[in-house]
Amino acid sequence: GFGPRGVAELESRELMALCMKKVRGLNKVKLVDAVWIWTEPHSMRLKVKLTVQKEVTPGAVLQQAFVVEFVIRNQQCDDCAKVYSDGTWKSVVQVRQRVDHKRTFYYLEQLLLKHDVHSRALSIESFRDGMDFYFTDRNL
Repeated sequence: GFGPRGVAELESRELMALCMKKVRGLNKVKLVDAVWIWTEPHSMRLKVKLTVQKEVTPGAVLQQAFVVEFVIRNQQCDDCAKVYSDGTWKSVVQVRQRVDHKRTFYYLEQLLLKHDVHSRALSIESFRDGMDFYFTDRNL
């Protein structure tokens, strides 16, 4: 579903509802109409023309139309931002072996694959004499 970090299509009903929640004082008047105003797609701006009514004195209704501009800010959730930026690992496991044969590494590799450790690693770096496993958590 659509949450606080969800994605809504431009000029959709979901986005309109989200934008209307951000307009202050809208609960004190009657919203008559809300329509999207076209803006350049790359402008990172959304414009909505709102028409509101309010009874100012008994029998006298004031109607006014105005434009509200919203600025689009694309953001990532904290976990996604950590994955795509460097240096955000919390633990690293460094494995080194300085021998001519790699039997122990091959055995370790089979164990890691069997226990699905590679899918929980943030990244894995290989070196001539070992490997580094980076994780977002200290405990798996």
